[in-house]
Amino acid sequence: MRLYHFTSEKYGLLALEQHRLKIARIDELNDPFELLGWNLRDKEVRAKLRRWKSERNAELGLLCFSRKWSHPLLWGHYADKHKGMAIGFDVPDDDTYSPVDYHPERFPISLDRPFGESDLERLLLSKFTAWRYETEYRCFLPLSGRTPEDGLYFEPFSDELKVAEVIVGDRCGVSRARLAEALGPDHAYVTSFKARPAFGSFKVVRNRSNGLWS
Repeated sequence: MRLYHFTSEKYGLLALEQHRLKIARIDELNDPFELLGWNLRDKEVRAKLRRWKSERNAELGLLCFSRKWSHPLLWGHYADKHKGMAIGFDVPDDDTYSPVDYHPERFPISLDRPFGESDLERLLLSKFTAWRYETEYRCFLPLSGRTPEDGLYFEPFSDELKVAEVIVGDRCGVSRARLAEALGPDHAYVTSFKARPAFGSFKVVRNRSNGLWS
């Protein structure tokens, strides 16, 4: 399965050079409703869920991807306003990488029964419908056993997180030579090209004029 990670030029090149992705932390995600998909009008439910979210933040990080790279909002929000890049990874087609479910309303929960695995998984993989354009996939990773660097955690590239494609944003200034340098020996089998806004639709597409990317 091919999934795309959007990033800035600076951090995209750094990831390629160091052969690793930064692991996101739950309390740093840009949606304040993350892991709070239940209806929280009940004070006890609110307190319990916030404690649970804090515990998960201490235990888990995540890698975030999109199933597609053509939506302009992805470039605007996560690739430095089209000045960054989308790195395509080939990953296992199994439940290691799980799709996010999008919901129009927060869902009810009762404290009269214990939380089940399905309840907790639903919280980890639920977002508001307005985020549907992201077609997000998530890989949750335990933080225990990892050594942080300046408080940051990383996941190394591997056969299960393999760079296969680099799409350079329309406004990105990175050259072919600089990208090849960052990829190193991987450059031989990684596809790379420049993107641009489509002429007849609101999509980002491949720029077929190779001469426009030096």
